[in-house]
Amino acid sequence: MAEQNVFDLNHLNRAYLKLALPVASGMIVTLLYNLADTWFIAQTGNTELVAGVSLCAPVFTTLMAFGNIYGQGGSSLISRMLGKGDGEGARRASAFCFYIAIATGLAMSILMIRTMDGRPQDRPQKK
Repeated sequence: MAEQNVFDLNHLNRAYLKLALPVASGMIVTLLYNLADTWFIAQTGNTELVAGVSLCAPVFTTLMAFGNIYGQGGSSLISRMLGKGDGEGARRASAFCFYIAIATGLAMSILMIRTMDGRPQDRPQKK
């Protein structure tokens, strides 16, 4: 049986759908998860809680995007290096992805903390 390449130029639309469908499905599941969170929190009747979830969803998505960059991009690089027999390069790439992910998380945490508008304890409590 002949080996089939997913990037066959004669069937590019089929290959695109085969590769893009799992990504789109994952994004739809994340969207449904966020909608369910918002709906359940809206049941409390507290608009501040709903606003908090709505504001945090893009931040969560941004963190996931960075994780995908380092995780998927790094794993692609590491697998190509291992395929070439470059074990040392694969170890360096793995360590780089791990430490840059930690550094990005810390940098984004510092950025978010420094740009906070107010602390919850500074707000007057509703009675």
